[in-house]
Amino acid sequence: MTFLVVGASHKGAPDLLRDRLQGTEADQLRLMVRCREIGLEQAAVLATCDRCEIWATVEDAGANAPKLAALIAEAAALPAAQVAPQLHHLTGAEALRYAFAVAASLESQIVGEPQVLAQVKDAHRLAARAGMLGTELDAVFRSALQTGKKVRSETEIAQESVSMAACVIALCRQVFGNLPNINALILGDGELGEFVMQQLAEAGLSRWTFVHRSPERAQAWASRHRASHAATLADLDRLLPAADVTISALDGAQTVIGPDQVKAAVKARRRAPMLFVDLAVPGDIDPRVNDVDDAFLYGLDDLERLAMRGRHGREEAATAAWNIIDAAVVAFERDSEARTAATALSALKAHFDAERERLLAEQPGLDAAEATRRLINRLLHRPITVLKDSAPDPKLEAAALALFGIGTGAKENED
Repeated sequence: MTFLVVGASHKGAPDLLRDRLQGTEADQLRLMVRCREIGLEQAAVLATCDRCEIWATVEDAGANAPKLAALIAEAAALPAAQVAPQLHHLTGAEALRYAFAVAASLESQIVGEPQVLAQVKDAHRLAARAGMLGTELDAVFRSALQTGKKVRSETEIAQESVSMAACVIALCRQVFGNLPNINALILGDGELGEFVMQQLAEAGLSRWTFVHRSPERAQAWASRHRASHAATLADLDRLLPAADVTISALDGAQTVIGPDQVKAAVKARRRAPMLFVDLAVPGDIDPRVNDVDDAFLYGLDDLERLAMRGRHGREEAATAAWNIIDAAVVAFERDSEARTAATALSALKAHFDAERERLLAEQPGLDAAEATRRLINRLLHRPITVLKDSAPDPKLEAAALALFGIGTGAKENED
């Protein structure tokens, strides 16, 4: 069995495609049902703001990758020819390394963001619920989750996003004082944006409006996080004058807030200050907003500088994390080979036992010597036929003899 990953991520697929693939648990379950309908027995759907992927274990990765790509296009309600170039396909060790890195948040737009490990766990749970979690895929998920936890506990990789959230809280307090007194706009549901919002809520923020392109997603997210209101991008001009702080994480292809909008909002606020935090890659807010009097814009680079975390420290943490992942991939493949060998040996023993039972049932009166001779002939008949019919291959013959310790100098264990 081969581990296969097919999907769209922030690295190769536009935000609009990923938006189309974001859905409810019911949508993910339906996609797994479609996987079963095309013949897969083990498949899971990982759907986050950064990616929508199908993780599967298959006999033939080459044959199944295009089928999974077609299912993703179907889920997005777009032509397969349009979607296929925006998807990535990974197999074997490369797919394992990627899956482990996803769980460790090394493949996130913001390295170290904390939500993805829980999202991988949710995908694992849903696959089990759908009856699509076989032994091999379960082993992949368990190793990915274990590796993600190990990276977070043994490296500093998770500290960057925590430091950024702390900086946003400090900026809000510096500009506005107590957080319970301010109004906030949250644009989009990116992982880092959600994390920053949660940290602000824990620090005292209690009034915010959630904004998204999709009215359904806006309402669902607002309900889940107890936001004061839900709105769409069409409402921005109306909402901005009341917003003390605007946190944007839409990750769209175009900016959604420009300097003219902000000038109008500042004027309506009678020059009360406005704080903008742009967490998107690429940015959602026009950099010229920073030129507007009484408007203050901070992007990811600004937050990194404020967090005072040097590049050298981040690179060291990333290197340590990748070392953990690479070691985990090697260990998984070694364990997988051992599991495969154990399965083969178990099947071989079961075959030997079945032949012995069949012989004794057919000819119960045989003495031990004759029964043993006939059993040996039965067990060796097919291997001998295969060796005779195949082209002469000294390596194959030597390997066959080595299985029984013949010609190797090894002593057989009679037990």
